[in-house]
Amino acid sequence: MEEKTANYTLVTDPKELPRVVNALEEAGAVGADTETTSLSPRDGEARLLQLATPDETFIIDLFEVRDISPLKEVLEGGPVKIFHNSKFDFQFLKELHGISAAPVFDTMLAAQLLDGGRQGAAYGLDAVAERYLDESPDKSEQRSDWSGKLTGRQLEYAARDAAVLLPLREKLLEALEAEELVRVSKIEFAAVSSIAEMELAGVKLDVGRWKELEKTVRERRDEAALALEAHFPEPEGVLPLEGLGPRLNLNSPQQITDAFRSIGIELADTKVWTLLKVDHPAARDLLRYRELQKKLGTYLETYPKFIHPKTGRIHASFLQCRVPTGRLACASPNIQQIPHEEEFRRCFVAENGYTLVIADYSQIELRILAEVSDDPAFVSAFQKGEDLHSLTAATMYGVSMEEVTKDQRSDAKRINFGLMYGRGAKSLSAQLGTDEARGRQLIDEYFNNYPKVQRYLQRTANRATRDRTLRTLAGRVRKFSNDPVEDDRGAMRREAMNYPIQGSSADIAKLALAYISRDLRGLDARLVNSIHDEFVVECREELAPEVSEKMRGAMTRAGERILEKVPVEVEVVVSREWTK
Repeated sequence: MEEKTANYTLVTDPKELPRVVNALEEAGAVGADTETTSLSPRDGEARLLQLATPDETFIIDLFEVRDISPLKEVLEGGPVKIFHNSKFDFQFLKELHGISAAPVFDTMLAAQLLDGGRQGAAYGLDAVAERYLDESPDKSEQRSDWSGKLTGRQLEYAARDAAVLLPLREKLLEALEAEELVRVSKIEFAAVSSIAEMELAGVKLDVGRWKELEKTVRERRDEAALALEAHFPEPEGVLPLEGLGPRLNLNSPQQITDAFRSIGIELADTKVWTLLKVDHPAARDLLRYRELQKKLGTYLETYPKFIHPKTGRIHASFLQCRVPTGRLACASPNIQQIPHEEEFRRCFVAENGYTLVIADYSQIELRILAEVSDDPAFVSAFQKGEDLHSLTAATMYGVSMEEVTKDQRSDAKRINFGLMYGRGAKSLSAQLGTDEARGRQLIDEYFNNYPKVQRYLQRTANRATRDRTLRTLAGRVRKFSNDPVEDDRGAMRREAMNYPIQGSSADIAKLALAYISRDLRGLDARLVNSIHDEFVVECREELAPEVSEKMRGAMTRAGERILEKVPVEVEVVVSREWTK
């Protein structure tokens, strides 16, 4: 049946869906929202689907109307659907009802883009509506029980949440147009479905391998602890008692500082950069211990807890506009930061009968640096298909490309990336294991060979200091603080040098996500992970060649949409494990 009030029409009879479809088809835009019994479609259900047009708001009770397939065509095409945090609603509609909402306008993502990476703002619907509409929807019913008999207050709340999206979109669209952010907003909105489906797919962890690796790394950690303690004298008056573990608390900066003092080394602090400059094996052993302890605590001991009992897979959460550069962030758990060592990555596998297709851009950030700086040596290297790190090493060390050693190329790689990230002689020399004077000399030689790179980096930092804004090649904006309390000029200049590069890489990656999903549609293949400029698809083994070519083509097109002078290269590997 249909229950109509002044604020909404409650639909509990499937026979009323054709009227809903007609109303939606006549609308230019539709405010859309869901109310659910859980935060995940794996653990709960969608109770309500709210759809608001300028003339009427429909609330569909999904416990009464189980089959909403008559809405599929209009929800997957037709008018733009306005969501707030569309990834959440998309997942419930996709997983439980087989509907992929499109096209979408996400008011949360739009507000985040307009804020330009500034931290501290709230992005709930109530906060965004208050900023742009001077009204704050009452969210008191948000956490109420949506699984039982619904109250009038709940229904009114649900209707308001959908209806408010219509005027909110108008205000946000005006602001996006005024700040020339429409292009990048379309990139973000197009990526939503890919990211949502990637989360739904999840990744498979071989728990047996993982547990064996945990045992191995724990043994290495304990050996590193003993090796570290062996450098320090026994405390006076203390008898060693077998089985009591380490004498030192290796996670205590004070105890570590005291221990180093006992062998004649004064540490200003126990940070990584300080320890890297200490020429003593104790410092290296401490760094190794910390690295192993982090691998245990952050990854090996915790990741199996995230395996969902229904799917047997890890379903991480990807955060779309949470960092200023626009890069995807990841949480619960962070599967983007799995250690690069093969022994870790080989624990992430495909299901039986399936394989992984792993594709990543070749040196995409350096290609972007070549594009934005227009340095002829940089641009020419990529146009000729040369290895930029070897070319840099050859010019800096005065040898031919064929004579470049592995260590020289490694140094050049650190310098290429380090200077792009705004590193100075002090941090670069520490990373290279040399003194600061040599670090300065290497930087000078580098900029002598690539003068337009130096001018670009300096010009970009100066512009950020002067204008307090920067943009990527696709127009994504970064707004820097004008607050004198927060104003760290050095940190801002370093961030500014890299923002257009890393931000443009994020724009390309999100375009690639959308293109990959579109090109793989209809195949037994699904995105399962995205690590900045690397994408992992799980597909039937026999489809791997076709999927490989489709991924390469989609990623190349995405890069060519942003880069005009520099060619894009994509490397693809097929493996049952996440290894290259």
